[in-house]
Amino acid sequence: MAETFKGNKTKAAKVAMSVAFCLAVSKAAVGFLTGSLSILSSAVDSILDIAASFFNFIAIKKAEEPADTGHQYGHGKYEAMATFIQSIIIFVSGLFILLSAWDKFIHNKHPEVSSAGFVVMGISIAATIFLTIYLRYVAKKEKSSVLEADAMHYSIDLYTNIGILAALFIIKLTGWTVIDSIVAALVAIYIIFSAIKLSVQVSKQLLDSRIEEEAYNKLLKVLDSFGSYHLDFHRLRTRSAGNEIFIDMHLTLCRKLTLDEVHQITDVIENAISKEISGADITIHPEPCSHTDNDHRKCNSSRIREGLKKLQK
Repeated sequence: MAETFKGNKTKAAKVAMSVAFCLAVSKAAVGFLTGSLSILSSAVDSILDIAASFFNFIAIKKAEEPADTGHQYGHGKYEAMATFIQSIIIFVSGLFILLSAWDKFIHNKHPEVSSAGFVVMGISIAATIFLTIYLRYVAKKEKSSVLEADAMHYSIDLYTNIGILAALFIIKLTGWTVIDSIVAALVAIYIIFSAIKLSVQVSKQLLDSRIEEEAYNKLLKVLDSFGSYHLDFHRLRTRSAGNEIFIDMHLTLCRKLTLDEVHQITDVIENAISKEISGADITIHPEPCSHTDNDHRKCNSSRIREGLKKLQK
């Protein structure tokens, strides 16, 4: 199963590179044939998309490498680091679009696109819509922040191209050239805020913040369901790196249980957590209770043993 999800992420990165390559070639060809600077600039942007997707592909491959002596918790944070870098690139792209919109407004500029340009941009929009939806689907399914960032990166092209075509259509109908700057500014503001949101989200991984609320509540629910097998749990700590979630805790158990029984209990709890939270790496440190041999009324070892027998059936 782990191999499947790895394959999905690398496949998605390859698809992104392939689509970006096809768009870059088609835009460059039409741009040179028609002499359209806007299409040639769009082709250059697609070449940069190829570079970004290749960078993400390398990050995904690196994150998939197993733990080693130098990285005992694995390489998952390579993906988080790549996402953070891409969020900065997306933020700068949004800022550049905003400044360009201001320049267009000041100098009353508006895009000029030939008929061939409309065709190639239409194809580009259709291909980018497919790619963005696909990348977001895989990112959500595999919990991949770097693919989410890649989808956001391609959405910049999508919104920009749609904005240009919408502006051209409105300009043709009304003659209001200022609409081009307004549309570009709105797109830029959306991109900037999305980049900030993405950087804040991935920074939680880099700073070892607690796992997401939904997963954390699932964890507490599982632990509470085994309340009759342990006296309490404490020092519960969680963090994530890429697709992996690391959980460790101290678990207080009856001191009269054998080592084998303690191992069985921790195994049962770990398996239950793994079923609810995929990709969880769980470490449980068992501790003996403070009850003495005279605390017969408080001792729950016999009840726990009966419970273990039921679980093993």
